[in-house]
Amino acid sequence: MSIQPVYLLILALLSVGLLISSLEYIVKINVFAPDGLLSWNVMQLRWGYRLRQGWLGAVLQRLFAKSGLTALFSLRVVCLVLALAVPAGSGVQWFFLGLVTGSLLLTTVITFYGSDGSDQMATIILITFFLCWTPFATPGLLQMGIWFIALQACLSYCIAGVAKLISAEWRGGTAVYDIFSTKSYGARWASDALKNRPWLQMLLCWSVILAETLFPLALVLPWPFALIFLCWGFLFHLLNAVIMGLNSFFWAFLATYPAILFANHQLTALF
Repeated sequence: MSIQPVYLLILALLSVGLLISSLEYIVKINVFAPDGLLSWNVMQLRWGYRLRQGWLGAVLQRLFAKSGLTALFSLRVVCLVLALAVPAGSGVQWFFLGLVTGSLLLTTVITFYGSDGSDQMATIILITFFLCWTPFATPGLLQMGIWFIALQACLSYCIAGVAKLISAEWRGGTAVYDIFSTKSYGARWASDALKNRPWLQMLLCWSVILAETLFPLALVLPWPFALIFLCWGFLFHLLNAVIMGLNSFFWAFLATYPAILFANHQLTALF
């Protein structure tokens, strides 16, 4: 299996999610205004006195103002498009990916309260790309990057599954209904569908627990069985996007699936 198309597919899927989130931030840029929820006047208090003083404090004050962040998010959008347009593995693409990675790391300084696991996964993937998908990359380094992304995705799923397994609400079958009943992450039609069906609530909770905990098996199982985990993950994140509004999770984790497929192909070929 050729490795360059794997990198390109991961980048294409990840870029969709990053483009959506960047455009959402541009549309809602007022949250970074001085009286906004993510105002730098408040967010900077987390980083200590030195970061708020001197020339660095002045630079960050301008960068994390509405105009500065609009430019930063716009730069990310442009660089993502250009990274997909230029030759794969070229120095020009590496440069654009570096700018995207840098912009993502910069914005985490002010968006840390609004970030989630999808932002962390996107950052991990981009840093891996910047370190491994370079103009001077060897075949071994390219494979190392893909394997790291695949293992990171499986680890993320497994840890999430174990965390749910030790939760009384998840084991008891009430967690999914409780989440769908909230105003922030729920939907009336979804909670109504589960309200008087405790068996369905239990089924959904335990299907998530088992699928996430056992997800690393997707690396070693024969292709038809590994595909079951990937199909489950696709439907899981799709429903979370529709019901809970977690669209960024869909693209960030879906972007890791080509790496998982590549790793599965290499492992199963050994037996």
